[in-house]
Amino acid sequence: MLILNPNLQRLRGLIAASRVRLAELESAYTSENNHVTALNARVFQHLRRHFEERDRLRLVVSYRRTFLDTLLSEGEEEADRVRDEYQQADARTQREYEDTEAEMASKRRLSAEEESEVKSLWRKLVKLFHPDRFADDPEKQATYTKLTEAINTAKDSGDVETLRQIADDPEGYILRHGWTAIDLGDTDELDQLQKLLLSLEAEIIAIIEATAALKESTSYELYQIIEEEPEAFDDLMALQVKNIETELTQLKAEAERLKQEIVELTGDDAPVIG
Repeated sequence: MLILNPNLQRLRGLIAASRVRLAELESAYTSENNHVTALNARVFQHLRRHFEERDRLRLVVSYRRTFLDTLLSEGEEEADRVRDEYQQADARTQREYEDTEAEMASKRRLSAEEESEVKSLWRKLVKLFHPDRFADDPEKQATYTKLTEAINTAKDSGDVETLRQIADDPEGYILRHGWTAIDLGDTDELDQLQKLLLSLEAEIIAIIEATAALKESTSYELYQIIEEEPEAFDDLMALQVKNIETELTQLKAEAERLKQEIVELTGDDAPVIG
């Protein structure tokens, strides 16, 4: 007669319930985060030109002030270094905008069918969560870390195809990437199941906190407004443009004032930052 360990049975039940709860929370978060991210991409594309000009002028004003302070306190040689630093900062800002543009271009809102599939796939993939299992084997721990990172990246970006590949054949996915093979099956050892339960509970707390942070963000507030009144988007963008243009006017005036100060101190032939 087979005698089952009641502690094992209880833990398996708790783990099953925790997996279901985590999958529900993750799928809900993924859906709302995808909507917010898609809206942020839309806002960025609409306002990029204004944002970029504002940031350029902020940089010019900041470095012109630094240049003047350095010129008066440390002399021309040190002030010339500020010019070089500005050129580097300006190039870095331009690269950041280009990178953001490329990233935002890939963002799109998932369809209802895709969201449903992500939820289903996540229910399957959540069974792979077991970060403590390979603590004594660094190579296998590294594989597990890479696998979970791939799952989370695909989930967050709405990459349904990658989620399908991992859910259908996680071991094959690992081998195709040349990672060390690991056993993703459940274990009956009591201490391992206890660790698994703790890790699932930690994941649940983390996703609850992430969801709360998302819902407290201004981006989520905008998303809710647009969901209720889609036509409000154009009005809100027009208001945002108006506010930015007001700041641009102030920045241009301050940049010009600083330019005149620099010209008075260095002469008309000296290059002026920005």
